[in-house]
Amino acid sequence: MELLYGPDYGPDRWRPTQSTAWTPTKDLEKGDVVVADRRPFLIDRIDDISPERWPQEYVDSWLKQEMPDAKTWRGRPLRVHGFWQNPGADTRLHSTVAPARHTWDVLPEHYSVCHKCLELPPCRHVHTETVMRNATAKMARDMAILPGACHACKEPITKRQKSFTFPGANLIRPDLGDHSAIFHTRSKCFNALYAYDERWAAAEEGRSRLFFCEGTQTVHFDESLECTNPACTTQGDLKDLVDHHLRIWHHPQGSPVTRGCWCLAGIGAQGDASR
Repeated sequence: MELLYGPDYGPDRWRPTQSTAWTPTKDLEKGDVVVADRRPFLIDRIDDISPERWPQEYVDSWLKQEMPDAKTWRGRPLRVHGFWQNPGADTRLHSTVAPARHTWDVLPEHYSVCHKCLELPPCRHVHTETVMRNATAKMARDMAILPGACHACKEPITKRQKSFTFPGANLIRPDLGDHSAIFHTRSKCFNALYAYDERWAAAEEGRSRLFFCEGTQTVHFDESLECTNPACTTQGDLKDLVDHHLRIWHHPQGSPVTRGCWCLAGIGAQGDASR
């Protein structure tokens, strides 16, 4: 059984066209009808699984998260039992395993199915046509990008405008050659730059993102910056553009009373106490 997560906003991800309620596995009740593999599935019961019988991938995840309470851990596996409800479906009881936090689309009491495909709309045929139309439209937009133009707004980049060029192959327009994917760094274009940065890092094994750092950045009172990641790219023109996993300010921003950096103030306080 294919588990379909509700909160996924990818442009080509299948989503039921009718209204649904998002419910985690642990909160499903007997009689709920959920979406599974694009078909309605009637919940019969939800069973706990003893830790010694957990599938290995759940055990690995549990160990990685430092072994939280197995009875309440949101990632614990639960066994979901139920019956397919689409016309002509197998009437036997079926089951699958899902995390306690897995989000299901729960259908309303009165829901519709495609009379031809017997699937919840949009059926595969309609969804495939939509994906193809989206791909054609995207290709047309990408082909409109001229050499040297911003890949976000498609406007020419002047010498006075700040921009960033990604090294390596162009993942949007390979025909433009290497080192040709360029973006304005202004706010209007930054979301597209940020999304391309994720795609650029994923395109090559071991490649790290340029506009996101996994380290913790410390901002001192004199506006100097420190990061726990030695490979942090926060420097030069990228100083104010790189996001961090965690950012700590060592001074109260905008305070008219407190002056100086907290780390330096702490050192001073220790010195006064030792006198």
